[in-house]
Amino acid sequence: MSLAVNVTINAAPELINAINLLASSLGGIKVNGSAPMAPAMPMAPVTGNVVAAVPAPIAPGTPVAPMPLAPAPAAPAPVNPAPAVPTTTQAYTMDQLAVAATQLVDSGRREELVALLTAFGVQALTQLPKEQYGNFATYLRSLGVRI
Repeated sequence: MSLAVNVTINAAPELINAINLLASSLGGIKVNGSAPMAPAMPMAPVTGNVVAAVPAPIAPGTPVAPMPLAPAPAAPAPVNPAPAVPTTTQAYTMDQLAVAATQLVDSGRREELVALLTAFGVQALTQLPKEQYGNFATYLRSLGVRI
């Protein structure tokens, strides 16, 4: 699929010559200075003073030096790898859980502790099965307790 783009520029012959030189260096496109074409979409009128820098005319056949390429971006600095995350389950003791649960009671959130114990099917922390210590600690952390 090819795409044709037509642009109409009403300009002096020197500017048309400069555009032709630029276009030919970009791929052999030829600009016709006498074929006006209706714009594809309406453009807002330009207000105020418009200043454009126009290079001096270049004679046909004058070699044009290629533009220098921008230097390649520097490689990003190496990122220190994240510390290894332990994959073993933390073993908690009844004393650690009791100290953590006390934080809730001391902050006036006793009802939340009672609701958590009820969710685990016990009425007191001492009734919590050891295999549930890790899950209980996780829920305490979700309530903002440091354990």
